[in-house]
Amino acid sequence: NTFTKNSAIISLFPTVTGTVTSYSISPSLPTGLSFNTSTGIISGTPTVLAATATYTVTANNSGGSTTFGVVITVNDAAPNSLTYLSPNVFTVNSSVVNLVPTIAGAVTSYSISPSLPTGLSFNTSTGVISGTPTVLASTATYTVTANNSGGSTTFGVVITVNDAAPNSLTY
Repeated sequence: NTFTKNSAIISLFPTVTGTVTSYSISPSLPTGLSFNTSTGIISGTPTVLAATATYTVTANNSGGSTTFGVVITVNDAAPNSLTYLSPNVFTVNSSVVNLVPTIAGAVTSYSISPSLPTGLSFNTSTGVISGTPTVLASTATYTVTANNSGGSTTFGVVITVNDAAPNSLTY
């Protein structure tokens, strides 16, 4: 069962043969999820991320008990709405104004493909493109991907690196 942080889950109902007088669970569920000890129903809205774990549910009556391991993961909502200022025309050997992403949702890492022109750098923690291009580069699209435990989203940043314009022409 993979759930999304801050999204209500579809309740999990136990299927059991025989009479059950009470249920228990171990360890405790991630914050925001509830366990009903009378019905064995797991419900709620998880409010924290939780790595994949097995929660042992025990159904009890006067004759004994039976158990089942419910596997639960709570992921972040996938990031979305990733954008950058684009297109971008830079000049070789001139420092660029940092390109900072705009994004909705939590991001654990960024990646870019293909590699940026020499002299430009990409921060995999922040998604910022910065630097001073040192080579000419024809117009190309660089695909930035923002990731978290819930998925990813992409945006194509268009970058061109032109030569510096000639100047100081005299006769």
